Amino acid sequence: MQPVSVVRCAEYDIDRVEAAVRQALTLLGGMERFVQPGQRVLIKPNLLQPSDPARAIVTHPAVLRAVVRLAQEAGGQVLIADNPAVVPLTPRGWDSAYEKSGWAAVAAETGARLNREIVPQQRPHPEGRLIKRVDTSHFVTEADVVISVPKLKTHELMRYTGAVKNLFGTVPGATKFGYHVKLQTADRFAEMLLDLVSFVRPALTVMDAVVGMDGDGPSAGRPFPIGAILASADAVALDVAALTLVGHEPTTVPTVAKAVHRSWTSGRVSELEVRGEDLRGFGVRGFQLPAGRRATSGHMPAWLQQWGTRLLNASPVVGERCVGCGLCVENCPAQTIALVEGKARIRLADCIRCYCCHELCPEHAIELQQPALRPVMERMLGARRSLRARL
Repeated sequence: MQPVSVVRCAEYDIDRVEAAVRQALTLLGGMERFVQPGQRVLIKPNLLQPSDPARAIVTHPAVLRAVVRLAQEAGGQVLIADNPAVVPLTPRGWDSAYEKSGWAAVAAETGARLNREIVPQQRPHPEGRLIKRVDTSHFVTEADVVISVPKLKTHELMRYTGAVKNLFGTVPGATKFGYHVKLQTADRFAEMLLDLVSFVRPALTVMDAVVGMDGDGPSAGRPFPIGAILASADAVALDVAALTLVGHEPTTVPTVAKAVHRSWTSGRVSELEVRGEDLRGFGVRGFQLPAGRRATSGHMPAWLQQWGTRLLNASPVVGERCVGCGLCVENCPAQTIALVEGKARIRLADCIRCYCCHELCPEHAIELQQPALRPVMERMLGARRSLRARL
């Protein structure tokens, strides 16, 4: 595994952030280790939806600006790009997203280009465990160097989103929803994300953990001050460090657990080479991951999978905040949502529990209700696994 650098940064002051990012990269050998003069550099932050950076949904522009500047200092030609599924692919849609996120100001100040088109491509990926042909975007295949700049946040489906999950944004727009339909367990989704890591091969990941998001992330959680910038050439190692930083066992997150099975990591922070600050010195307390509302069903017999999905996993329910914008209707992978009398209505019998509606709702009107039978089912499945282990 590659080393992970950790640097303190308590606020989004532009100068302090740039100093922290510079120090984090110096601990790894400097940006010149990753970017050579004249190379086309894709910087891939997290633009989930048009959002004020203060809400901690998108990568903060101060962190993005620092990474762009350092890549330019090393001689790179920088393009900033992401694939947010809910941004209308029109000039007005792109402008709104970039203005609200603060990225337009970064581009204007630094001269970096902002991507304003999506050209879907499909490429063979023989090294993939699950995905042998990858749906990707032109800006990935045209880049010489990929730098990922994720936000440290929670995620209802995967429990956590960081260095590995950020690369899902390389999949074109609505194509993402097809992946949710095909890969309905967290375990299979995690395998796909790791295949994306091995396809995209980001040279560097710089994580915005100055203010993260806990609770009902990646969009409806609460901003959570952490006070750190992390960086590594190894996306999985960075996620192990970040989860340890916020006080959680890394292997409880499906992407890390599956990376352990691939022998990419041990999942133990004790085996990382951490440079800079001691992770324990941050003393982060109270950072809450989602309570596993989307359980894995890999331990169930095949004939129980669909039934278990309904019994074990939280159901999305439309709350009073719904304004009938129709965004969830347009973006539901399973097409189980309709507008009825100006409000969204979910057909739960066909819902695949991917929580895209919860993730994308700008009003945070989708609530997740835990099934009453889940504790009973989990005890039954736990007893079954224990019995099989003894036998």
